[in-house]
Amino acid sequence: MNVLIVYAHPNPKSLNAAILKEVERGLQEAGHLYTVIDLYQDNFQPVLVYNDSIRRSDLKNDPETARYRELVRQADHLIFIYPVWWYGVPAILKGFFDRVFVSGFAYHYEGMVPKGLLNGKSAWVFYTIDSPGWYVRLVRRSVEWRVMRDAILAFCGIRKVKRFMFAGVKGSSQKRRQKWLASVYHQVRFGLRES
Repeated sequence: MNVLIVYAHPNPKSLNAAILKEVERGLQEAGHLYTVIDLYQDNFQPVLVYNDSIRRSDLKNDPETARYRELVRQADHLIFIYPVWWYGVPAILKGFFDRVFVSGFAYHYEGMVPKGLLNGKSAWVFYTIDSPGWYVRLVRRSVEWRVMRDAILAFCGIRKVKRFMFAGVKGSSQKRRQKWLASVYHQVRFGLRES
């Protein structure tokens, strides 16, 4: 399986960085091909620009994002790793969606009806959040997940999506984090199969 990892965390000593390492280890040991897009390492420019000279309909041909579109196109499976900030993805990842998952590449409209163009791909989403899991589900109604799953991935045709939420990070013990990391490795090493 050809896997594309999209990673969005600025701190190389973070829990997200440790999750990335376990994902890579699991993929290597399972014999999957994979590529990592580290948005911060790439210094990805998240600001979407279109105006009189750059039309939104031309973004599918933007040479600055061509490499990213090609990596998405080639991938059978996408893995996203990021922290939840303000109940959403980091701005750099939001900008990645704004600039890479564009009309004519990731989706288009048939009349007034949107149609995803990334059909046949699957995705796993690993994210950390400081809030406790019960609060995320009951009070916030998993808004951070519904946006990612429905408004971004499913909208673009990716409907086989699984989430791995690590909630209550703030104040979590080292022992708990080690359990999380072990589960990440196990899921990736043994749970990822050809679609």
